[in-house]
Amino acid sequence: MKKIFATLALLCLSAGLATAQEQATIQEVYEKVQAAAAVLEQLGPEGLAAFNDPKGEFVWKDSYVFVIDCQKGEVVAHPNAKIIGDKLAQSKDKPGDIRPPKALGLEMCRAAENPNGIWIDYYWEKLGSDTPQRKISFCIAVAGQPFTAVAGIYDQTTSLDELNKGAKAK
Repeated sequence: MKKIFATLALLCLSAGLATAQEQATIQEVYEKVQAAAAVLEQLGPEGLAAFNDPKGEFVWKDSYVFVIDCQKGEVVAHPNAKIIGDKLAQSKDKPGDIRPPKALGLEMCRAAENPNGIWIDYYWEKLGSDTPQRKISFCIAVAGQPFTAVAGIYDQTTSLDELNKGAKAK
């Protein structure tokens, strides 16, 4: 247990060095979500608190990891406390006239179908903008838990097919 907390403390220190203006990369999203799944697999529900700290290790650059519980159908950990408890069934993206809205919670919970996780895309308003933009997120189910860990970045061009075939970085 001491090793876990030492590792978490080290990750917190390194995450705090990143500036808010920097953009997270696809590789960082992948690595942070994998790390989050490992924490949750080992600690179970006790590990959820690590994802609620807006200055914690799972918030970096312009991205963050949040956790959904696919059995309960809700967000169970998020650096924005107002989001915790949001129902997945009510969460839909905002594509404008591009296509019908997607049920995001259901999309994210599909990660349980692939032990390696999945990349999804959707349209969401970026902080400071009223116009939804394409966001790609990596989602992975946590072994032995009802949780799925998710993080993403705004990206207009990266192919989901490429990412889901195993490409983790541009």
